[in-house]
Amino acid sequence: MVKFHFKSIRTRTLVTILPWLILSMFVLSALSYSYSKQIINAEIQDKMAYQLNATINNMQTILTAHSKIPESLARTIEPVGDKIDKGKYFQIIQGLLSTNPDTFGVGIWYEPYQYKNYLQYYSSYAYRDNGRILFSNDYDTKEYNYPEKEWYLLGKNTKETMVWTDPFYDKTSGAMILTTAVPFYNNNKFQGVVTANINLTNLQQKISDIHVGKNGWAFLLDQNGNFIANKDNQNAMNHQILNDPNVSLAQIGKEILSNNNGNAIFSDEGGSNKVYYQTVPDTFWKLAIVISQDELYQKLNDYFIISLMIIIVLICFIIMVIYFYSLYITNNIKKVNILSQSMSNGDLTQTIPIKTIDEFGQMGTNLNTMASNMKTILLQVAEGAKSASETSVLLSDNAEQSAKATEEIAQLIQEVASSTHTQLSLTDEAFEETTDMFVNIKKITQRIELSSQSAEDALQTAIEGKENIAEAVNQINVISRNSSDSVAIVHQLEEKSKKINHIMTLLSTIAKQTNMLALNAGVIAAQAGANGKTFTVISREIRLLAENSMQSNQEIDTLVTEIQEDISKAVKAMEDGDSAVQEGKLLTKKAGDSFTNILKLVEGVSEQAGEMTNEIKWIQTNMQKMVEIMEVVSNLYGSSASSTNHISATTEEQTAAIQEVASYSSELAHMAKVLQQSVASFKLK
Repeated sequence: MVKFHFKSIRTRTLVTILPWLILSMFVLSALSYSYSKQIINAEIQDKMAYQLNATINNMQTILTAHSKIPESLARTIEPVGDKIDKGKYFQIIQGLLSTNPDTFGVGIWYEPYQYKNYLQYYSSYAYRDNGRILFSNDYDTKEYNYPEKEWYLLGKNTKETMVWTDPFYDKTSGAMILTTAVPFYNNNKFQGVVTANINLTNLQQKISDIHVGKNGWAFLLDQNGNFIANKDNQNAMNHQILNDPNVSLAQIGKEILSNNNGNAIFSDEGGSNKVYYQTVPDTFWKLAIVISQDELYQKLNDYFIISLMIIIVLICFIIMVIYFYSLYITNNIKKVNILSQSMSNGDLTQTIPIKTIDEFGQMGTNLNTMASNMKTILLQVAEGAKSASETSVLLSDNAEQSAKATEEIAQLIQEVASSTHTQLSLTDEAFEETTDMFVNIKKITQRIELSSQSAEDALQTAIEGKENIAEAVNQINVISRNSSDSVAIVHQLEEKSKKINHIMTLLSTIAKQTNMLALNAGVIAAQAGANGKTFTVISREIRLLAENSMQSNQEIDTLVTEIQEDISKAVKAMEDGDSAVQEGKLLTKKAGDSFTNILKLVEGVSEQAGEMTNEIKWIQTNMQKMVEIMEVVSNLYGSSASSTNHISATTEEQTAAIQEVASYSSELAHMAKVLQQSVASFKLK
């Protein structure tokens, strides 16, 4: 890096400021030019877009008005079909042609054999000729064969309601013609095509009349790149933009045809030109407007040249201002140099003459004040150096005494630190023991909680056992009552069986007496002879009845005897069962009383376990607090030991510092003597 050595501030100021000033001026101009160019481009872009849209809308209006004729004609003939002859068709076409002067001709072209099944070709075509509308039948021929024409096939094969053909040059009319084809149907069956030809002369004239600025012009291309209109409408449709003699224009032709809108630049003999283009809807034509860039930026270039001239004048003026201002600065700095040179030589009696109140005047005043203050300070320094010499001696003595006292304090602090370490060791041991005790109490608490839980489970089991014993006592009471009732019933049966036995005895006696009566009756009947035969039979039957009764009584007596024996056994068994039930009742009652006592004892144990658990938890809580306190105490002892060590170290540092102070005091005395000698070299009076 090159370093420049300047002998004057004036030269340094010019060399430092001027290049940056010139650079900033030119950068500012360039930025201004660029920004202005962007503004102009944006404004031109908007104006060109507006001009393009306005022209395209005008074209769309012309083409839309033209397209309505074939559309309305197609919709008119669809429902009528072959019911209208050529004369009627001519009247309809003539009326439609009169509505739009730009429409050159209108035709109705039926698909072969669709108008009539015996007519292959049927068409109706009317056109303008020198202000008249003429009708032609020249196209219903095999030679013309209109179904094979491009415009007919486009209308036949399209799925749209309308299709546009490419423009073509009509030699008969000497004009550019555009054909609109609209298909028509009958019950969704293709019937034919309605065409309408529009003369593009009016449209070409509108395009050629477009002028932007002085030399700006416009041109119109079809979708294949053929010129439809340009600035003079010469050679239209005779060449494509891609084959234009101007190679620069031909090169941007591909860009124009491939994009919907945008801008491009080409050059010709007049210079560089900028093209703004946009696509025309429906027909997909390209409308372009050309404007010369020289004309476009002429005012901007003039403004830029004027700006450069103004900048050059300003630079010259600024150079003069910098020169005279730097001269003023140099004169004031020379005065400061004279004062500083005098001060460097030890002469503090010199001053700067003040003539202005600006920054230089303030600087001179400040330098005069500084020289005066420095002179005062040096006088004070001389006196202070003398005092410092005397004070340093005293300071050295005090430092020695302070060093001794500090050493004694350090020894005491070391002893305190040693005791603190011992206390810290004991506190750590107590903390560890307390922690172990807390852990054991925590385990005891857990076990007591388990015992308390077991006691609660035992209490619940005892309650359930007491309830079961109570139910068993109730059942035994029921069994006892039932057993007592059974014993009473069996005793009643025993009494009734005794009565039955007595009754059987009576019946046996009656049967014996009846048998005796039957025997007596038989004897009496035998004595009666023939009169007693009947009575004999009766007596025999009575005797048989008595014998059977006696036999039955014997059997019944046997059964009753057996029943009595069984009843006696049942009575004994029932009495034994009742005795056993009574004993079971007493035992169950004793068991119930025992469960009651157990329940009371378990309740007591459960309450005591709960109280013990609460006490242990309280102890555990206090132990935890104690552990925390011990930990805090241990930390405090640790902090105290650390602080004590720190104080001890600090005390040692202080001792060293005091020793350094004593050393510095000696040096200060020496420096005071040297300072007195230095001050003596200045001229203060």
